[in-house]
Amino acid sequence: MSSKATATFYIHDYETFGKSPSLDRPAQFAGVRTDMDFNIIEEPLVIYCAPADDYLPEPEAVMITGITPQVARAKGVNEAEFTRQIHQAFSVAGTCILGYNNIRFDDEVSRNIFYRNFYDPYAYSWQNGNSRWDLLDVMRACYALRPDGIVWPENE
Repeated sequence: MSSKATATFYIHDYETFGKSPSLDRPAQFAGVRTDMDFNIIEEPLVIYCAPADDYLPEPEAVMITGITPQVARAKGVNEAEFTRQIHQAFSVAGTCILGYNNIRFDDEVSRNIFYRNFYDPYAYSWQNGNSRWDLLDVMRACYALRPDGIVWPENE
């Protein structure tokens, strides 16, 4: 990492109109930048992506997220602008991009929208001293190595 770059976390999540990061489209993105002590240092970014006219969302995804195509269209920007804003947030030097299950889902959504909108789909995660981290695997390690440390919800 460059000595001039201030290290930050960028915590984010996508809501999508389906399960497939490559075939389905994003509905909403939310992210916030924090310092290394998890103090918020920027205004959160919450943006909707207006669905294309030729795309039909999965009804189950709409029911789970509560984001209808009509809401995304009314509040959203087109996918090119949606992608530009996310790429700009991710590309700040010294950023560790952080999420929950992002390695298996959110990062794939990012790569697909970046590719579709002519951005390098991988550079954001390593250029300028950037990195990425998935908290799902951290939680799995906590559960396996020190299960008494957290009160874990259980299905009863």
